[in-house]
Parts: sequence; structure tokens; C-alpha cells
Amino acid sequence: TKHCNNHIVPAFGACKLSELKPHAIQAFYNNLQESKGLSAKTIKNLHGVFHKALAQAVKAGYIRANPADSCELPRIEKKDIAPLTDSEIKSFLTAIRGDQYEACFIAALFTGMRRSEVLGLTWDNVDFDKGLITVKRQLQRDRDNKGQFLLTSLKNNKSRCISPAPLVMNTLKSVKAKQTKDRLKACLLYTSPSPRDRQKS
Repeated sequence: TKHCNNHIVPAFGACKLSELKPHAIQAFYNNLQESKGLSAKTIKNLHGVFHKALAQAVKAGYIRANPADSCELPRIEKKDIAPLTDSEIKSFLTAIRGDQYEACFIAALFTGMRRSEVLGLTWDNVDFDKGLITVKRQLQRDRDNKGQFLLTSLKNNKSRCISPAPLVMNTLKSVKAKQTKDRLKACLLYTSPSPRDRQKS
């Protein structure tokens, strides 16, 4: 993985498993934060990879105990989210007017949907009659096929239904109308992604 190649291997690649000590690993984590400026979340993810590898070494009998067990990780501090003011929202809407992703920005701003959820929204989950959007999929990069994207289920596997502001629904209506118009113009040149390309459970 990226964590192994960029950090773990350069630091401990030449070190024998029997020589790995908790204080050395702790110093490694401290250095990542203080000298290299890695975030607490990144260090936690890196620790997860390293700890799991060492746990496997314990299981295989190469070492008696996991030297990463006693390491203390930097605390992840949640940043307060400050919502945009009315003035900032107005300025933002002016700035994105005419942008090719204007509809995405508007949907994200007024629904609270994550970026992956906005990009994974399909028309079968938009009910214009009832003014509802069902969030049930997200667009994610396929780890097994670099450069490709797939529609996947949400992390918690729980869909949710939201009732957006009229601006959102009207914007989506305009987008769908344009897509329909472009599709009619393109005729046979228009192709839709196959279910296999569109979705991955």
C-alpha cells in the first residue's frame, strides 16, 4: 500500500522483526506528525496497517508480542464546521453560475450530501413529483481497476430520503431536460453505462 511504500518500508524495511521495539515505533509516529506534518488521522490509518502486519507476524510465530500495541497515537481533533452565511451562499451561487458542475455544487450545498453521494445520484432515485431524493449509492474509485469508478452502496448500507429545497429540484429538472435533449440529438451515438460498469455491491 501507499503507507507501506512511503513511510513504513523506508523506516523499518532493513530492520529485523526481533529488533522492532515499541519506543522506536513510537518515535516513528511522533516524527511523522512533528517533522513530516502528517495528520492524526493519516497516522492512525498507517498504524492500522503496521499493527495488522505485526499481528500477523505474532500469529506466525516470528515474534512473541506486537511491539506496536503500547504506542500512543495523536488525538484526532474534530474541527467545528461553520455553515456559510446568507451572504456567502449568495456569493457562492454567483461564482458557480454557468459552471459545468453547478448542479452538483447546488445539490451538495443545500442537501448536505457527500461529494461521492452527489456524484453517485441517478435519476431513478430522484422523485420530482414528490420532491424527494433517495440517497442509496455513491461513486467510488475501483481499487481493483485504477482509474475506473463504480457505483457502490453506502458505507453503512443504509439509504436515506431527503426533501431538498425547490432550487435543488428545479436545477435537477433542468439538468435532466438538457440530458434528454442531448440524447435525442446524439441518437445512436449516445450510450449508457452497462449495469456492470455502473454498480458494484
